[in-house]
Amino acid sequence: MRAFSYFLFGAVLFYIDSLIALIIPMHIGNKEIVFVPHLLLMYLLILTIYKKPSIAITLAIIFGLTTDLYYGTIYGLNTFGYLLFVVLMNYFFKVYYRDHAMIFLGVWIFTVIFEIYTALIYGLLGLIQFNFIEFILFRLVPTALLNLILLVILFTLTRKLIKKLTSTIDTKA
Repeated sequence: MRAFSYFLFGAVLFYIDSLIALIIPMHIGNKEIVFVPHLLLMYLLILTIYKKPSIAITLAIIFGLTTDLYYGTIYGLNTFGYLLFVVLMNYFFKVYYRDHAMIFLGVWIFTVIFEIYTALIYGLLGLIQFNFIEFILFRLVPTALLNLILLVILFTLTRKLIKKLTSTIDTKA
């Protein structure tokens, strides 16, 4: 039941990701400012450190496939990306599991790198016209700021969820 709770929370975050992406687009003049929320990726990265990496890897495969099928642009892009970033998070930040500030910073940096990863893949395949300056100004900076705000909320919620699910229920004092 506890593992299902992690899945259920991830499904809710997937839904919230989709809602935020639909609500927030902005236009300034003829330029579109793109905000891309990555709540699900950040959740998987936090789970990687504070729970077993196998849980995060399993959820990365499930939600990566779901994201690829739902958005349907390039099949495997999110699945491979989620898996890659979960494994990298486990490899580079496992030693910092007690330093919450370092984990917070690592999750945020990996989220920004994931955004660059997706843009580079789209650019290499010719699906988007890739202008580096416009990408930085109108997509990367707004996405990084949005995800920083979302991470403040998500980090505390996820840590509370993990603490609640890992505590023993009927212990004798």
